[in-house]
Parts: sequence; structure tokens; C-alpha cells
Amino acid sequence: MADRPLLVLADERDVAAQAFVERHRAQGARLLLPADLSRPGWCHRVGDPAASVAVVAGGAIPASALRGVITRLAAIAPAQLPHVAWADRDYVASEMSAFLGAWLSALACPVLNRPVVPSLSGPVWRREQWARLALDLDVPVAPVRLALRPGMPTPAPPPPDAACVRLDVVGRAVIGPGHPRLRAHARRLAEGAGMALLGVFFDAEDGNARFVGADRWPDLSDRSIGDAVMDSAP
Repeated sequence: MADRPLLVLADERDVAAQAFVERHRAQGARLLLPADLSRPGWCHRVGDPAASVAVVAGGAIPASALRGVITRLAAIAPAQLPHVAWADRDYVASEMSAFLGAWLSALACPVLNRPVVPSLSGPVWRREQWARLALDLDVPVAPVRLALRPGMPTPAPPPPDAACVRLDVVGRAVIGPGHPRLRAHARRLAEGAGMALLGVFFDAEDGNARFVGADRWPDLSDRSIGDAVMDSAP
């Protein structure tokens, strides 16, 4: 499969992405960094996705040859482009994000996860938005409490408690120990969000546990998750 690359779009400091690529390099895994977008040779032809081309580490890869793409960036950030003149970084990062969004959306190969404007990697939802989806899908939800003050930004959600049960959805597979009902809940949530790769948290192990949160970027360095990702991109 080395002749059919699986690209991992990630920051150069993404240790989990690097570990995944090293473990599966013989199977075609390749790291796609923000700096690669500055290399000549990229191509996106509207209406003709097979003619698209990516450039990774200086080498051109036709879209028709791709095994798949894993996206682990919500957008290209100015800080990820130190080679670009400081005054131009905001503009260049915005243009790169827009280009990648169109390029990824048009690919015929599996994309984990496909862009949802304005994100390159699935929807960027607050905890209460995930809770609304869960309720719409008849998945029990732990209460969501949010304290707001006039003029204050919306606070970041607290991380899931260490006692929470985590299940990782990779395509049709569900990784991790959990009650069959929780596994079905996790798969429905991923499908409802249009995400092929998603971590889902519950507040207990039994079948009556409640949904408490989601993670768009499961740990690719985990062997079970990594193997399932490779299986999802035949």
C-alpha cells in the first residue's frame, strides 16, 4: 500500500500524528504539514477532483493515488508559517485554510474528518451543541451548566472527568471497552455529526450512562486506533 499514500494533515508538534506515521510508513502513511502548502505543485481543479495534486515533503502526489486523508487541524494558523513574512502570515494562513477546505471536500478518497465550514476537521461545536445532537438522537445526556457574565467570552468546557468512559469511533469500528448500548450511542453520535473519527465520553460504564463530551482528534498513537484507521481506508 506504500504506493497509495495516506496523508495526515497535522501540526509539526503533533506527537500522536508523528507516531502514527512512523508506525504505518511502510503502508503509505505520510505527514502533511502546513509548510507543505507553500511548496509549488499543488492543484485543485473544480469539477475534476481526480486531477488534483498534493505536495508532501517536496513530492507531488495525484489525488487519484491517495488512500485517504486524516485531518487533525481545524485551520492553518499564522504561527504554523514561520517561513512566511510576518506581515503576510494572517492572510496566507486564511488563504491556505480556504484552499485546503475546497481541496479536501472534493476528494473521492476517505477523509477523516471532512471539512465543515469554517473547520477543516469536522464541526467545531460547543458542549451544549453536542448535547443537543445527543438529545435529538435519544442518547442520554449529563446536564450542561454554563455560567456567563455580560461582556465575558464563552468559557472553554472543562475536560472530561478522569472517571469517564471513553470510546473511539473509527468508521464503523468502536474502540475501547463499553456496554453495547454505549457503543451504539457513540456510533450514532459520530454518524449524526458526520464524523468518521471521534472520541466519545460517558459518565459511567453501564448501559444507562450519559453522554458528557466529544473529542474530534482521537489518539492516533494508540495502536488499536491506528490499526482501525488503516482498516477504514482500504
